[in-house]
Amino acid sequence: MITAIPMNDDRIANHFTKANYLVFLDERGIEINRADNPAVVANCAGKQKMVDLLAEQQVDRVVVRNIGERMLNKLLTQQFAVFQTNNGRRSAQELVDPRTSGLVQLHQANQGRQSLNHKTKKKSGGCCCHNPDEEHLCSCCHVANRF
Repeated sequence: MITAIPMNDDRIANHFTKANYLVFLDERGIEINRADNPAVVANCAGKQKMVDLLAEQQVDRVVVRNIGERMLNKLLTQQFAVFQTNNGRRSAQELVDPRTSGLVQLHQANQGRQSLNHKTKKKSGGCCCHNPDEEHLCSCCHVANRF
């Protein structure tokens, strides 16, 4: 069982997609890989690359402090188990076992934080505006999306 934890320096990142890197741990809490977070500099396309990276690393669980509802929905749709901690000072190894670390499992997208910018972006036709009935070119990542 592989757990992914978004990190800044030696602490869990405050926000999932804004972490500097992701640490991948086995079931014993031993680091098996570390990767730069592709979402830090690449906006919408980088967020999808982040989800793809989790799948490539065969992640089963993700531990977060804060996560947006839209990203949480993506993770849950991909069948990742998502757990939340309220303590950023814990080491990654302490967060591997949800039963002993006091983590709360997130089951629904609305358990994530609402995007403050999503409505603004949608109205302005900005990044990742979503109209389920049409295909469009996402203005920030220049990728055709169908939602």
